[in-house]
Amino acid sequence: MPTRRTHAYLTIAALLCFQAACEKPQDISFFVLVKSSNYAQDSVGQLTLMNYHFFSEIFLLPGGEVTSASLSPAADPSRVMAYVDRGDTYWVEGGHFESVEELDAAYPNGDFVFNITMPNAQLEDVVLSLAGEDGRTDIPNPITIYLEQNGETVSPLQIDATQELVVKWSEYSNGTSDPRGVVDDLLFVVIADCHGERIFHTGLPFQGDFLTFRATEVVVEAGTLGTGQPYSAFVEFPHVADSKLIDGVPGFTSFANSTYLDLRTTGPASDLTCPEAPPPMDTGQTDRSERIPPPGG
Repeated sequence: MPTRRTHAYLTIAALLCFQAACEKPQDISFFVLVKSSNYAQDSVGQLTLMNYHFFSEIFLLPGGEVTSASLSPAADPSRVMAYVDRGDTYWVEGGHFESVEELDAAYPNGDFVFNITMPNAQLEDVVLSLAGEDGRTDIPNPITIYLEQNGETVSPLQIDATQELVVKWSEYSNGTSDPRGVVDDLLFVVIADCHGERIFHTGLPFQGDFLTFRATEVVVEAGTLGTGQPYSAFVEFPHVADSKLIDGVPGFTSFANSTYLDLRTTGPASDLTCPEAPPPMDTGQTDRSERIPPPGG
């Protein structure tokens, strides 16, 4: 049983922990560095490569703040990339490329150094590797998305919003658990309305429920989508290359693949007024000059 002296020590320790914020950052949920490929899928399942992409993102906790942040290749420390405030995240945009060779030439695989400063803490000279086996770029194979309703395949342009929608995908070619025990290979499914508002998301890591490479399908409940409306969706496979916990903050690198798919529901249109062309779901979707497909095709 704790003694009075023990309680006194605990009280002092708690006070010191409060004054020093326990020497753990309270602003960041996690940060990630990514090399990815992005594909567009048409209504009959054909895939078209849009781009290869390099980016990094810092995800904030509610009310979190970053005062400064930068990223640089360990082999070229003078090449400093500063993060830009995007509201609930901080972002480094490294650009889009037509081939993995161009991507790797611009950003060779290897170690990268992160420096992130918050009001009460700093993550200084954190090193994470972005390299697959034998140093290669290990992006998962392209993803094909499959949709089912009432046990049957359904066209992405003929979805019944009054019925549940089952979203499935092709095999996660290199999905695996994390040997470091920080985060297993991830899987995201996201649906947005015609204004880009996300109405369905399977969740981010370290923030509650989320999917890993083990998942094979997800159910979108009936009524989530409105009738007679266009939607945008993507499925993403981030394959983790390296990961660390730094003062309680997870950081990881990944090679990712995403496939984007336009959806449309049947039935009478609601009162929602849509733009002529939907906005991109994120910076990976670079084909958004196309118009929303008309009802039925």
